[in-house]
Amino acid sequence: MPTITMRVEDAVQRRSFLAGSAGVAAGVTATAHGRAAARTSDPAGYARTTARLREQYWTHEPAHLLPRVAGHVRAGAGLLARRPDPRVAVAVAESALLVSRIAFFDLQLGAKQVEPWQDLALAAADTAGDGALGAAVLGHMSFAPAWSGRGGEARGRLDAARKRASRGDAGPVIHAWLDAVASEAEVRLGNPGGAFPLLDRAADVLHPAGAAAGSWSAAGPPAWLDWFSGPRLDGFRGAAELAAGRTDHAKATLHRTLAGLSPDADKQRAVTLADLAGAAAAARDPEDACALLHRVLELVEKQGYATAVDRVRTVRAALAPWARERFVAELDDRLAAGQQAPPPAPDPAA
Repeated sequence: MPTITMRVEDAVQRRSFLAGSAGVAAGVTATAHGRAAARTSDPAGYARTTARLREQYWTHEPAHLLPRVAGHVRAGAGLLARRPDPRVAVAVAESALLVSRIAFFDLQLGAKQVEPWQDLALAAADTAGDGALGAAVLGHMSFAPAWSGRGGEARGRLDAARKRASRGDAGPVIHAWLDAVASEAEVRLGNPGGAFPLLDRAADVLHPAGAAAGSWSAAGPPAWLDWFSGPRLDGFRGAAELAAGRTDHAKATLHRTLAGLSPDADKQRAVTLADLAGAAAAARDPEDACALLHRVLELVEKQGYATAVDRVRTVRAALAPWARERFVAELDDRLAAGQQAPPPAPDPAA
């Protein structure tokens, strides 16, 4: 344990994960970071702070939350170096993964700002011996290559994630999520037909035939696995149906997604509305598509979510035949008004 724990600490120090740049990005001084670390000087306290930050991901502005979570990771790495504890290692892994999620999905920062955090999260999950959390990290590592057309790399990381999950009691939710991620990878790689067997398997795993909801596990999924559920699986399916040209099916599935989302799921709600706008555009109803995109932008303006804005721009490109219509021009004006410089981020290079 000490050797692996020091590897986590060394990774943090080598990449300056917790260097002053994270504090500067949030306008926080090194002294303030020290006080925060003092408040999380025991494993239980550190875990409580981890849970609070996890909850804030769904409600707080990402550019402000990012440096706070980065500082929390530094405090945890230091705590691990002083007193190896699997609970802290799990919390460090979860928090480093959260930084990478904010950087990738919310702010769309580059690989240099995302990948080192994923590396740290994986090292900490290994330190804790948590196969499910390690699988979750590897699953997230598949997004970037899938979105950039590197199919072999994306599928390889998903295979590694499944192997990691199978080595421990990862539970069905992580297995279903990995299949859902794999389905999105197939869509992104131009193979939407390949998504549906994966989505069917995920549904069978998540909701076994003849089983009561949640009966697959007495304890349920781990608390950190808060980004996946039955309605979110429907969201993956709706996106695949849209990509496959099954517009009517996509509409029904995406409306089912919206109906099942919790009140704090505005990020998924924004993506789902954007996909519904894509379905409206495909059905040659550009005015409805624009109305839906305005709803997306209302959600994005409250909190910020670059992934949803990307979906908006994708649908806007499909509206090119109606570019001279007033409702499209109004959408263009709103998109132009919302453009702003990317936020500062923790510097991953020492």
